[in-house]
Amino acid sequence: MVGVPGKYKGCNTCRARRVACDNARPFCKKCTDYGRECGGYEREVSSWNPCLLIRAGSRSCFTPGKHGTGTVFIVGTPDDKGRCSSHPPRNQQGSKKAKGNEARATAKLEFVTTEPWQPAWADVAPLSSAAGSYPFRFVALQTNFNSTFQTSRASSPGNGVTLSLDTLPPPNTTPSFGGEAFGLKAHSLIHLPQRNPDKQTASNHAEGICMFLYEQNCSAAYTDEELWKDSSALSDTIRAPGPAAYQSFPDHHFFARVYRPNAIWAALLNRQPTFLCSPEWTIIPWERHPRTPLDDLLDIVVLLPSIYSRADRITSLEPSSARRLKAKDLLSNCVNIERQFDIWYCMLRQRLDESGSPLYWAADVVPSGTQAPFSGTFTFPSPLLGLVHVYYWTVLVGFHQCVYSLLNIIFECVGDFSSGTDILPEIPPAINLEKYQPAQTRMLVANICRSLDFSLQTTAQPNLLAAPLWVVAEFYHGIGQFGDGDLERQWCAVFQGMLQAKIGEMSSCLQEKKWIEVKQHG
Repeated sequence: MVGVPGKYKGCNTCRARRVACDNARPFCKKCTDYGRECGGYEREVSSWNPCLLIRAGSRSCFTPGKHGTGTVFIVGTPDDKGRCSSHPPRNQQGSKKAKGNEARATAKLEFVTTEPWQPAWADVAPLSSAAGSYPFRFVALQTNFNSTFQTSRASSPGNGVTLSLDTLPPPNTTPSFGGEAFGLKAHSLIHLPQRNPDKQTASNHAEGICMFLYEQNCSAAYTDEELWKDSSALSDTIRAPGPAAYQSFPDHHFFARVYRPNAIWAALLNRQPTFLCSPEWTIIPWERHPRTPLDDLLDIVVLLPSIYSRADRITSLEPSSARRLKAKDLLSNCVNIERQFDIWYCMLRQRLDESGSPLYWAADVVPSGTQAPFSGTFTFPSPLLGLVHVYYWTVLVGFHQCVYSLLNIIFECVGDFSSGTDILPEIPPAINLEKYQPAQTRMLVANICRSLDFSLQTTAQPNLLAAPLWVVAEFYHGIGQFGDGDLERQWCAVFQGMLQAKIGEMSSCLQEKKWIEVKQHG
C-alpha cells in the first residue's frame, strides 16, 4: 500500500512508469543510468508539508503518528476515476511522453573515457555516460557534409541524427600544390548499444560505435610566421586552441586518429612543412592517453615535409659548388632522420620479440586476381601493425627518393654515383649508397602492395589507405615511361575499386543506425 512505512515498493518515477524498481537509495539506479530524474521515495514525512500535497497532484489525507511524525496517504478522486497520481493509466499517450523524455535525456549524454586509459588507436575502448559504460568501436569515414547531413536537419533533435551516406566521394589525396592551407572539419557521433527489450538495458557484451565523419581539402600551404602574426593560423579552429585541447575524448581521438595523419599526408604530398612538427604538438596531446608505435612513427614522419621543401629549392638551383654544399648539409639531416627510423623500428621489433610474435609473415594462400604481380600477401599480428608497416614503407619510398636526388646533386661533378665510379666526393660516412637505389625503392613499393590487402580487410578507417595507394600508383606510373610496371598499374586499379567497395559497404551499414552528435571539430 502506498505510504506504508518500511515497504520497498519502488521510487515515484518507476511507480509512475509501472516498471520494476531496484529500490537503490537515495536514488534509483535504473533512473540515473538512463538520465531520468528519480522521484525518490518521499511518501513518509516527519511533519505537515503542504508542498508534498501539491506535488502529489491528488487529494491526500494526513495521519499523525508518534513523535510528531505522520504518513500521507494519496487516494483517488472521482475526477481521476479512482486512480491516484502515483498510478496513472497506462495508455499510448503516456508511452509517447516517456519515450520523448528518454530521447531528450539521450541527446544530452556526455561521454568520457574510463580508466585505465586506452590508446586512441585502440579498435575498441570503453566509454561511460549516464546511460552506462560500454565498449565502443571506433570508425572514421571521409564524406561530404552537404549531402551527409541534409536529412538530419529536417528531423527532430530528440530523435537523434540520421545520416545519408549513399553518395560518399571516392578517396582522393592528389596534392593540389595550391596556396590554401590544409583544412579539415569533423563530427563526432555515437551509436549506443541496442537494449534488451525485456530488461530495458544494454547487454554487457554489446558494442556501441563512435564514428568520426570528416571532410578535408588536399592542399597544405605553410607560413613560418608566429601564430599571433599569421591570420590564417588564428582562423584555424584546430590549431588555435593549442595542443592541450586534445588530451581528452573526443578531441584526443579525433586529433590522433583523423586530423594528424591526414594533415601529415597532405604536408608530405604537397611537400610543405606543417605546424604539427613543433615539439608541443608531439607531446602534450598524449599526456593522458598512452602512445602507440604509429604515434611514434608519425613523430618522425612529420619532420620530412620540411626536408622535401628544402630539397625542392636546392634542386631548382643552377649546378654550382654552393648547390652541392647545400645538398651535403641537407643530406646530413637526412642521415639523422634515417637513424631515428632505424631506432624506432628496432624498438618495434624488440617489443614484438618479447611477446613472441613476428613483425609479419607471408600468407600461404594468395588471393586470386589481386596479387598477380607480387609473390604473396603479408599478414600482421594486429590491424594496427599492418597500418604501421604500410605507412612506414610508404614514407621510406618518398624519403629514399629524396636522398637519391640529393646524392645525384652531390655527384653531378664526378658523374652518376649509380655507375659505380671509384671517384667519390665527401659524403656522410653513414650513407649506404645501395640502400637508395631505384631497385631497392621498388622493393619497398612491392612490400606496400603486399600489405594493403590485409590492412583493407581489417581497418575501420579505409580512407587512411588512400595516400599510400596514391604513392604506389605514382611510382608505377613513373616507371611506365620506360615500358615497365603494366601488371602493377592494373593491380592498383583493381585495389582502388576494392577500397571504394569497402567504403560503400561500411557506409551502408552505418547509415541505418541512429546517432547522437557529441561534438563538431573545426
